[in-house]
Amino acid sequence: MYSRLPTTYELIEALQTAPAGKASESRLATGLWAGFVLALVPTLAAGGALVWWHRVLVQAPPAWLPQAFHVLAAASGVFYIAAWLARLLGRRDALRHPLRWLSHRLDIQAEAENALLLRLGRIPALQLRARQRRVALQARVWEGCARTMALVLAIGPAAVILADGFAVMAPGRGPALVAVYGAVLVAGCALALFAQLQCSAPLRRLAHVLGEAAEISEAVNRKRDS
Repeated sequence: MYSRLPTTYELIEALQTAPAGKASESRLATGLWAGFVLALVPTLAAGGALVWWHRVLVQAPPAWLPQAFHVLAAASGVFYIAAWLARLLGRRDALRHPLRWLSHRLDIQAEAENALLLRLGRIPALQLRARQRRVALQARVWEGCARTMALVLAIGPAAVILADGFAVMAPGRGPALVAVYGAVLVAGCALALFAQLQCSAPLRRLAHVLGEAAEISEAVNRKRDS
């Protein structure tokens, strides 16, 4: 049981601690996701280089640069799809018996949340409420960043193309523009999804647990006073 309110990171780690017997995430899915991230960085660099050559230098890029961009973009897409397929294959029970899988997942989360509630029993309700408000604020910030990132990366390239009429002036470069736009769109969606699942969701869950702990602490104090 905590004698003081720990840091937010410690609280999130306590919620994400897997109980005994819980299967860890597939190493194959983790490796494929890491491969997607590693392939995405040079893809964005190659796409930026293509834009620099076409728009700033107004010259034809080296012959190997478009080919490298297409190969890297294809590799990023393959890694991304393979990572999600590996996660789905690792959770076949969710497809066969979705209700049973969901109930089991809820039980695991409830077990971790109940353990954290017991450890927060000595923390005053005012401290728990204050930390809950700060965590909820951070969750809203991350959600706003994810939505803004997805919106900018989704409409930004199209807005630039329509603004300067580049697609009309150079119709032969349509496939390259579509490829660049597709890569930027996939990257934006992936980053937005990462921010939503890995940053905002744990903070929302922690804020809910802190609110429950504050309610329990207030109820216990009322019983003691009465």
